Amino acid sequence: MMRSFRWTMWLSRRQAWLAVMAALSVTTVADWLTGPTVSMTIGYLFVDCLAAWTLRERAGIGVVLFTVALSSLVNGFGYIPAVDLTGLSTTVAIWNTLTRASSAMMIVLLVATLRHSIDVERWRASTDYLTRSLNGGAFRSKIERVARMARRRGATLLLLYMDLDGFKAVNDRHGHAAGDEVLRRFADEARARMRADDLFARLGGDEFCAFLAIESEAVPEQVAESLHARLSDALRATGYAVTCSMGAVVIDAGSAADTERLIRLADEAMLEVKRNGKNAIRIAFDAPAELRRAA
Repeated sequence: MMRSFRWTMWLSRRQAWLAVMAALSVTTVADWLTGPTVSMTIGYLFVDCLAAWTLRERAGIGVVLFTVALSSLVNGFGYIPAVDLTGLSTTVAIWNTLTRASSAMMIVLLVATLRHSIDVERWRASTDYLTRSLNGGAFRSKIERVARMARRRGATLLLLYMDLDGFKAVNDRHGHAAGDEVLRRFADEARARMRADDLFARLGGDEFCAFLAIESEAVPEQVAESLHARLSDALRATGYAVTCSMGAVVIDAGSAADTERLIRLADEAMLEVKRNGKNAIRIAFDAPAELRRAA
């Protein structure tokens, strides 16, 4: 099921509702054309499961109630396809309808639970538990998506590599709980300064990475310097002697394919800051691929 419904994980809520309504329309028309002698239960059940998968439990249950009422209206209340209902009581007809609705609801709840479990496991696999940021693997896997978006919008890319100066001393003198709080405060401030499409990750220990698409009206260098200043303020607010060394690489969106090379460039820029006194930012520029080949 995860493979066959994989595309629905990326639908917006509006797109999910449109998909549900489209599937319901097709099923209802098919049910009306074939008449009550041909059961379209599988079609209605697909609509119910699609709603539960994309819109969660409440929407799934609501769609179940709607599809049961709609199928009863199309086929006749309480009608069971291919069965002569002559002489059946109203009580039996109501029981048949409630049974179909209850069965569909149980399936919908199972589908919604499965989707929730998959979402939780995907989150765990891609998220650093302490800081609620992306982990290194998820960060690398999402870079190309941000680069494609930047190319469409004509944006410039900015890759940041950050290391916390003096962090080990906080752990040694004040304990790991204090160190964890510093990491959380730093990550929270960084995410607060970024947009939903930007990437922010903890690569391990006290090292972080960010990947941002900078619109044409903004200056990437100024964005990097402003972010470094904000993060430095957040670290000072913790009360510990921790600062941030940052390496930044301004990248043309068309040359962002080699992820590891770009991260290495940003890391080298950060290490240069470390060698020259720490608590600063070093900005480098990545030349387009054709200029690198010519060099």
